[in-house]
Amino acid sequence: MIKYFPKILNSIIFKLLITLIFGFFFGNLLPASMQSILYALSLTLKETLVFFLPFIIFSCIFSCLLSFKSNVFKFIVILLVCICISGYISTFIGYNVSKFALSGFGDVPLANAIANNTNALKPYWDLKLPSLISNNFALFAGFLSGIIFSYSRFKTQKVLHFANKMRNIVTLFLNKLFVPVLPLFALGFVIKLESDGVLSVIVKSYFPLVVAIILTEILYLSLLYFIGAGFSPKKFLYFAKNVLPAGMMGFSTMSSMAALPLNINAAEKNTGQVDLSRTIVPATVNVHLVGDSIAVPMIAFAIMTTFGLSFPDLPTFFMFATLFVIAKFGVAGIPGGGIVVMIPILEKYLGFSPEMSGLITAIYILLDPLNTAANVLGNGAFTILTTKILKKKESVKPTLSVN
Repeated sequence: MIKYFPKILNSIIFKLLITLIFGFFFGNLLPASMQSILYALSLTLKETLVFFLPFIIFSCIFSCLLSFKSNVFKFIVILLVCICISGYISTFIGYNVSKFALSGFGDVPLANAIANNTNALKPYWDLKLPSLISNNFALFAGFLSGIIFSYSRFKTQKVLHFANKMRNIVTLFLNKLFVPVLPLFALGFVIKLESDGVLSVIVKSYFPLVVAIILTEILYLSLLYFIGAGFSPKKFLYFAKNVLPAGMMGFSTMSSMAALPLNINAAEKNTGQVDLSRTIVPATVNVHLVGDSIAVPMIAFAIMTTFGLSFPDLPTFFMFATLFVIAKFGVAGIPGGGIVVMIPILEKYLGFSPEMSGLITAIYILLDPLNTAANVLGNGAFTILTTKILKKKESVKPTLSVN
């Protein structure tokens, strides 16, 4: 057992776990200036990652689509259908759990939890890098370029060499530059959460709702990974070991994009399909949101009970779920971005008032670390399951080397 200690101590899971524990229990003991500096460092690292993300997304998708021998359009259609089906399933899970578990939810004073925080931690400095290309543009450009150059008349050796070159640069950036600084990247955000009192508010104020959401997300995600593992406990644990660092990063940064490099790495290990993993994970990072799909309906129904509104019937919720799934394609990958595009739908189909919209926004932001972690883990499971589907299609025949 002792011989495994060095490997455990050097593992990213152990380092991130120590970072979370230190931030939760000892972060507030640091001088205010040190907390501010660590938070600023985390923001700087995140800003740097976000600056390079369009290139990462484009290169991953472009090189993967070029690896397919045929039927790239079929791949995109299958991917979109899988995203929508998964969104429907997780949304209706939130609906049914709420119907039986949260129907008697009472009034809990949380509306001003964030607004009353007058001592919010501020960064020591605030570096802002320009956004040269949006992630959505890089996503669509990668798909469009991949489709065009995948046809034989455009698929020259120069194009394949260029795709391989881009992918090697991305691999070097993720594995040699980004992963080594992950603990420092996460530490500042953990200290920020603890300093602002977010964790204590979650535990004390909306504890029953939080427990219901956490249990639902854990059980559903575990089921997905068990299905992906062919119900093999050994394979399930292997999947979990690989994907947990990405989930922890999503929790600490409240950003699925920040966890993207780790999630890609985990998907590559869990599926054994480098090119597919580097396409599916970036393509779904902000549109396939298992955590949001489960949590938003549960929070909404708890608030409706609090304000005396009746539980929506199935046809009403079906219309809400349809627009909910579609609206997620416009979600911004920032803390709180997931609820902003949902508010008009909540007001139109569930009868939300402006006060209720403000309350759900506050609760959503408070629970964002939990939901982001679930989103990240959900994308890991989605990649495993979707890869199994795509591997059965003749269109998935990689031609690029993975070295």
